[in-house]
Amino acid sequence: MKASYDQPRILIAGAGIGGLTTALALRKLGFRHVEVLEQTAVLKEVGAGIQLGPNAVKVLHDLGIAPALEAVAVAPLATRSRDWASGRTIRDFPLGPECAQRYGAPYYHVHRADLHNALIDAYGRENVRLAQRVKTYAQDAAGVRVVLESGETVEGDVLVGADGVHSVVRGQLLEGQDPRFTGLLAWRGMADADRARHLGIEKNVNAWWGPHRHFVNYYVSAGRRINWIGIVPAGEWRLESWSARGDKAEVLKEFEGWHPIVRGLIEAADEVFKWALYDRDPWPVWTRGRVTLLGDAAHPMVPFLSQGGSQSIEDGLVLALCLAGLPHDPAAALKAYEELRTARTARVQLGSREAGRMFHQTDPLKKFMRNLKFRWAALTNSQEKWRRVDWLYSYDCREAVAAKLGTVSASVPAPTADSIA
Repeated sequence: MKASYDQPRILIAGAGIGGLTTALALRKLGFRHVEVLEQTAVLKEVGAGIQLGPNAVKVLHDLGIAPALEAVAVAPLATRSRDWASGRTIRDFPLGPECAQRYGAPYYHVHRADLHNALIDAYGRENVRLAQRVKTYAQDAAGVRVVLESGETVEGDVLVGADGVHSVVRGQLLEGQDPRFTGLLAWRGMADADRARHLGIEKNVNAWWGPHRHFVNYYVSAGRRINWIGIVPAGEWRLESWSARGDKAEVLKEFEGWHPIVRGLIEAADEVFKWALYDRDPWPVWTRGRVTLLGDAAHPMVPFLSQGGSQSIEDGLVLALCLAGLPHDPAAALKAYEELRTARTARVQLGSREAGRMFHQTDPLKKFMRNLKFRWAALTNSQEKWRRVDWLYSYDCREAVAAKLGTVSASVPAPTADSIA
């Protein structure tokens, strides 16, 4: 099954943010045999925003796309959580320069298409094979054989399933582990900033907390557009699709009586979309032999810590570094990657669920205590608020791999443009 190569041949199923981060990291580390198989016929991302914590931005800077990212991103000044009706501030968490200084990278808001373009331009569009949907795979001690729906067979030494929440690779790797429907529906829209200027929207992450639902808005596309997402009970809707269009009147009904900024942003959107939210309980096994999972295929999560994309980006660099540190033992490299990532991503998954329960609180006493806790925190030691999120934002992929692999990973060069084959 295996040809004569001097380094592992890596097959990546999926050219989303996680798959492309992995591919770019591998190329920057000198891997010459990387093949990205994307099931769609046209390489594009959906018209939605994404929040990138400094833990992920640090990785993207490491991979050489800092200038491209800076040109399209917005660095918010704060995360401001507000009451759904009155608009009164419940929690105010600083971002901006203070965050960048503490964690070595800024917090960014980016249009997903802008991030996707930056990654694909850096990796090379010509290096992605389109309309190549994985049907099945087989592996043995010598390598992996992937069968595409076209009937073609592709061979390699490692297969990375970065093919999303309904991953074909995961379906074979972990049979019977279907995604869990959360009972929630996400509405999303995008408004032209000029069209919404009369609303006086701040350059923050604005999160509006209400009973059984919440709403988040922030600027993207270098400030030219405002992305918003509203989370509500799903009713009968079960479709997990970023492209399913909805009715604006239905969204307005879901947020009836909410603050004028919320309703104004919904009205300013050209079109609205909706998708059912799925996640999975944390699972300790992502890897079997030469096959592993990454991003939503491994750890889909609800978006309440705004870390889904960031965790996929971390996955990509950690996996690449493990493969570079153990290039002659791909199975051991994949196992090291799994051991490094499962505990961290499980903490983020469970933390995201808990955040959703806090946002949607309906019990008057619990809501009062929640708000009181945040007001008290704002009046006390300012360092305490940072310590509560240090575990999330200070994570360093290189340090984690170095600690795991010891002196082996110390020989892995920092990525540079000159190292691209």
